[in-house]
Amino acid sequence: MSRRCLVLAATSLVAACPAPGSSSRPGARDRAEDAPLRIRIAQAEARRAGGADELAELAGHGAKAERLLALRGLGRIGRTGGARPIALLIAALGDGDPDVVGAAASALGVAASLDDGDLGASDALVAALPRGGGAVVEALGRAGTAAVQPALVASLGDPRLAELAGLALGRHGRRRIALAEPSRQALIAQAAAGDPAARYAAVYALAREHEPPEHPATTAALVARLGDPVPEIRAQAIAGIGRRKAVAAARGAGARLDSLLLDRDWRVAAEAVRALASGDDGKDAIAAAIVRRFDELERGEPAAAQVIVEGERALATAAQRPVIATALTSLAARAPGAQAIPALTRGWIECLAIAALQRARPDADLAAVERCGLPDPLRLPLVAELIAADVGPLAARRQTLARLLGHPEPRVRAAGLGALAALWKAGDAADHGNAVATLVAALGARDPIVASAAVDAAAPIYEAIDPTGEAPRPAGGAVGVPTHPARRSPVGSADHALLDAAVIARAQAERDPELGAALLELIGKRALVAGLDACRAALRGDPVRARAAAGCLTALGEAAPDIPPAIAAPPPVDISAVVGKVLRWRVTTTRGDIVIALHPDVAPWSVAAIVALTRKGFYDGLAFHRVVPDFVVQGGDPTESGAGGPGFALPAEPAALGDGAGYQAGGVGIADAGRDSGGSQWFIMHSRAPHLDGRYTWIGTVETGQKSADALLIGDRIVHAAIEEQR
Repeated sequence: MSRRCLVLAATSLVAACPAPGSSSRPGARDRAEDAPLRIRIAQAEARRAGGADELAELAGHGAKAERLLALRGLGRIGRTGGARPIALLIAALGDGDPDVVGAAASALGVAASLDDGDLGASDALVAALPRGGGAVVEALGRAGTAAVQPALVASLGDPRLAELAGLALGRHGRRRIALAEPSRQALIAQAAAGDPAARYAAVYALAREHEPPEHPATTAALVARLGDPVPEIRAQAIAGIGRRKAVAAARGAGARLDSLLLDRDWRVAAEAVRALASGDDGKDAIAAAIVRRFDELERGEPAAAQVIVEGERALATAAQRPVIATALTSLAARAPGAQAIPALTRGWIECLAIAALQRARPDADLAAVERCGLPDPLRLPLVAELIAADVGPLAARRQTLARLLGHPEPRVRAAGLGALAALWKAGDAADHGNAVATLVAALGARDPIVASAAVDAAAPIYEAIDPTGEAPRPAGGAVGVPTHPARRSPVGSADHALLDAAVIARAQAERDPELGAALLELIGKRALVAGLDACRAALRGDPVRARAAAGCLTALGEAAPDIPPAIAAPPPVDISAVVGKVLRWRVTTTRGDIVIALHPDVAPWSVAAIVALTRKGFYDGLAFHRVVPDFVVQGGDPTESGAGGPGFALPAEPAALGDGAGYQAGGVGIADAGRDSGGSQWFIMHSRAPHLDGRYTWIGTVETGQKSADALLIGDRIVHAAIEEQR
């Protein structure tokens, strides 16, 4: 079916109906008929450069359905197929068929989002706007430069395009493109629109403005929306006030910001916590609010825990204030005995409160946190955070960190690595030697969790070795291999050499996209000239490492050569088992069932992977390792750390405008570390996130169980996952 026109209720936000020129998803009758075409297109997409010619032929000479799908495929291939896919998409903007123009524009938006660069398509997109409609407006947000803002402002005046134009200007903020004053004024006017979808888009754009200036009219517009009947608009408004550092100005205008901490929608309250946490008065208000939210939790409102946990994190460094200490002491005492609340929730509330209280004590007892009511992989990283913050006597920190670094659980050892730099600064020569030896060993670890943490920990250790804060720079010309060794600080040069060798050795061998890219970035940042060969070799690797390798070479003074587009191998899953099928994914969690309608017509490779892994029992028992209140809950990592996957990577398959509702609340997507690096990790949205559309692969929509998803905390688990096929 075409993109759904959702009805606005008091607690949900609409998605715009499809604009002229957008593609559409097949109805039930069409699925079996177009399955062979969709399989063919998907197979060509997965080959990347190897499938670009086939898609180009279909896009130029196929039947209309073939053209539209092939254009979408060319956008997903983008620059990994060389210059031709982008050139073909720009040329298609001049087509006489509005649907073709819209498909080409959407594809350009996807390509720009995946490759994060200027495609040189701004003028052609503006010229295509009268024919392509909403799809072009959306693409102007993803692929347009600041020069397209007048066209977007004009589109704000068209009721059919106003929402899309506002979201496009919001995407400019995410892309670090500044708003021109006419754009800002137009958004301020739209923020008071009668249409809630247009109103949301304007508030979203104002809230996401890049490097916003002090602007009283914008603050007033956001303040006016704090009482909006749509919760997601209220949430965006308070978030925008916080991001703009306009809390004091909003209070001066009479805004009752503290009341939002008790908003009837927990997502608004979570954003209010973040916005108000920058000031002492705000922190005191947060403390009072989370105690009241605990009462809600005991009355059976599980999502209240999201606000409490977010509030405790915001108060982590403020327990020296009496109001806050009293609130945290109350939570630490009440949580363990609240048997009506799940044990994991009780544990988080207790442990975060104890950690904050100990941080404020001059005689802090790290063991108090070690004894609180969470499992080791969740509790002991809180101890590592205290060590990193220099909490507790130095001798106690040494002993505790040694226990963490020797713990059998990789996530605990990884957390300990993050505290090494703090102990280096506070310690003596023995601490320095131990830190370097520990880090060198961790850089060579087989476990990806430990190795990833070692890369993160290496940067502050390098900075500790070089107290001037200056990374050594290559000598010689701006381009080419330096003519003599890079300058080194005479202090700690032996430590430098050990770390350099460990980082470079791991970079030469590493094939994981995210870990490999982090190593290459570190080589460039620290100007490790001996790492040139590792950076050169990675240019021919996966797109994530290749991009990092190019940046590494630039940092080392060498121009990255042009590398011929590579032919990719499809992942080891069977898309014919899902394309044309009606599939649901039933995920039974420790908080209840979540039923997800999967969209194999939009993302066949990713859905096929989900189906295959589920049928193997891959997801059963796995924990959710990431929760960001009012954003996402994420799981699917066999290491439960964020560093793991299924052993293969998926091609990126972002949706186009007409493919479906996308990243609304309940949208389900594939997590990745950059283009073509997704795997088994997936996420569910708490709220709408327009900046994810067109960038992350969208695989489905929660049909039932959103309240269960909203209740999930880090450490909750999938009990069992199953695929249900409608026949």
